[in-house]
Amino acid sequence: MKARNSTFCTIFPGYKDFHFYKDPGQVPYRFSKLGYTSTLVCYGNLYDFPETEKYLKITCIKDRYLSRKFNAGIIYYLLCNSRKIDILNTFHLTWSSLLFVFIYKVINRKGFSYIKLDNCAFSGIYPWEIEVEKQRPGHMRNVGFKSKVKSFIARNLFIKTADLWSVEDEDSKDLLESKYSFFKGNLITVYNGHTSDLPGSVGICNIADKEDIITTAGRLGTFQKGTDVMLDAFKKVAARSKYDLHLAGPVEPSFQSYIEKYRQANPSLNSRVFFQGPLGREELQRLYCRSKLFCMPSRYEGMAIVFPEAMYYMNAVITTGNVSLKPLIDKFGIGLVVEKDNPEDLAEALLKLINEKEEREQMARRAHEISSTILNWNNIIKTLQTEIDIRLSQRN
Repeated sequence: MKARNSTFCTIFPGYKDFHFYKDPGQVPYRFSKLGYTSTLVCYGNLYDFPETEKYLKITCIKDRYLSRKFNAGIIYYLLCNSRKIDILNTFHLTWSSLLFVFIYKVINRKGFSYIKLDNCAFSGIYPWEIEVEKQRPGHMRNVGFKSKVKSFIARNLFIKTADLWSVEDEDSKDLLESKYSFFKGNLITVYNGHTSDLPGSVGICNIADKEDIITTAGRLGTFQKGTDVMLDAFKKVAARSKYDLHLAGPVEPSFQSYIEKYRQANPSLNSRVFFQGPLGREELQRLYCRSKLFCMPSRYEGMAIVFPEAMYYMNAVITTGNVSLKPLIDKFGIGLVVEKDNPEDLAEALLKLINEKEEREQMARRAHEISSTILNWNNIIKTLQTEIDIRLSQRN
């Protein structure tokens, strides 16, 4: 599809201003850079999105009970505007995303629908599995009759109206295609990228100026992030190196007691373990500039935005095999992969790169190169546009 005079619309009901620097904001923004007339549709008021408004047209639907109820506000928007939209983009495999696509395709049969899945095949959380909904590994709840009916409709009607899906790594693509027939031939890999090419970003750092710092970032203390594994491993790292650990992000309230016990049991680490709290974009980029290693011991993880961001600022990466970055680590040697839930394995990997400066710096430079090319949003969206164009040409 030629970008000129073509329209691209992302619907993301719960969009917040910080999402601009994540895929819900970057996908429509980067399409606008290709010449599309891009719009983001969400609930809220224009004054809620000062950052997004600098770069992207945003259509706000009043966040009222009646407009939220059954997503009536967005459904009304689609009823009025679907014929004007050439490409509709939604996120996640959920009832609401599929419903939006279904309505759009009923009204605009020539339109193209694209659903970006924020999921990896290792999470064990598949919202389209019907009988049992897995909240997280080991935690399940029964799904009621209403949910089963909705799932039946979604699986047998709505799901057929999606023209293209994407996941965030090749391994997940292969696994999900082999498990679910509706993905066959319509599932591609679309990575997440960094936004350090945007105004206000910290410039690239000098690798020689970096400090002896390991950085991790995310929602600290959640089951997914494995922060407990990180802290356990660091006890061994601290005893055999001079490195400090910086943890950026909000801390789960339930994890505070763990931190207190950790500090009491390891008083010598109080001056070497730093909980930075939620950092602004520039503050986090400066932390990446200072650190030498970026570590994410996640129990499962898609292509978290923090990966390409830390890589751009020349951090070698250490993470587990259950994340979407693993195939790129294996292929390009930008870090090390360890076993999940294994503090000993994680500690040994950290110490290996701490002690082997040349290998660490080679990985860090390659990480910057991959972040600047493969994980560059402009390149990611050009590849996505090509995939869309191929499928549109096959219709003719």
